[in-house]
Amino acid sequence: MSTRRVVVVVVVVVVVVRRRAALVRARVMQTAACSNPTATSLTACALRGDVGCTTRASGALSYAHEISETAGSTIASNAHIYGPFEAGFSAQQDNIISNWGCSPASLAYDTAGGLDLGTATAKVASACGVALPRISGGEYVGIVGSCGGHTGDYHFHGGFECFESGSGTHSTKVGEAGRWNVYGRFEDYDGGKYPYLDACGGHFGTTPDSPSTSVYHYHIQRDAPFTLGCHGPNNSGGLVTVAQCRALYPACSGTTSTFTINGTTVTYMRDCPCFDAQGKNYGTPTELPAIAQAANGVTSYDVSAWSCRFINNGYDGCIPTLAELAATPSSGTPSSGTPSSGTSRTRSRVIVALSLILATAGATLA
Repeated sequence: MSTRRVVVVVVVVVVVVRRRAALVRARVMQTAACSNPTATSLTACALRGDVGCTTRASGALSYAHEISETAGSTIASNAHIYGPFEAGFSAQQDNIISNWGCSPASLAYDTAGGLDLGTATAKVASACGVALPRISGGEYVGIVGSCGGHTGDYHFHGGFECFESGSGTHSTKVGEAGRWNVYGRFEDYDGGKYPYLDACGGHFGTTPDSPSTSVYHYHIQRDAPFTLGCHGPNNSGGLVTVAQCRALYPACSGTTSTFTINGTTVTYMRDCPCFDAQGKNYGTPTELPAIAQAANGVTSYDVSAWSCRFINNGYDGCIPTLAELAATPSSGTPSSGTPSSGTSRTRSRVIVALSLILATAGATLA
């Protein structure tokens, strides 16, 4: 084939991909209908599916992510809010995994699934020898995008930073889960306070929507379960303990799995979304501080005192803020496993685009 014909073919393919990708982007921002669960008492959350729904559009996204998100775009209201767990990675996701810089893609395979987003990210990064998540140029490279969601049928696992205003007191409402509202990370942004939360991810207090009456509500967290661990409060109308949460899920009394992250053997209970104060979801729990603090009338603590619970397990399984990620030296310098040239990166993204255009939801991530 002549050079001219090659150029023509490439141009045609790129134009088609861009047009189709634009259609896909429009579609993923207008997600399939989210179904807010009915939960009138202490109830388990769906392990794969909606635990709640967003009630407003996001702010502008800071970075592109594969073809699900473009910088400057927004995520439409009524997007799915999922729990913490990924459904696993297999050959169906080869092109997406390759775009993370993992070669061969099989290094990232975990067909069992049931790992929370932070643990799955740390496990993939360790196995593939890449930095995840990272910022590369104008792209956020990771299992989820810069606001904590992914795939053609767009859904969130955590993050929600694109919903934060960056000022004010209590975070504003991002969605609803069952009968209670879901808010961003802050109990008091200007005051530098995070909320103490129970095993479901909720607590009692006033909110922008209930300024004079204390109500149960959820907050997004930087560590698992990120969104919800269960639908609270407990059946006595109080905060939910780790033991009460675990009693809702058969998987929490199952058999633990072990795998290696950064040379450390990690013990983990797949599909158990009830994490204790040490970041563990198995064994005798160390109770969350929210339970004791509630008895003292304390509902929040200084942001400066926050630390990732998963460090206790030998790895960082928490979601970094965009400011933290941008300040990380490795964020702008992907490891050797990442496609290094512009041509490689472009080719990889074109392949991912074609895969997501031509494939059905069965070929995307959960």
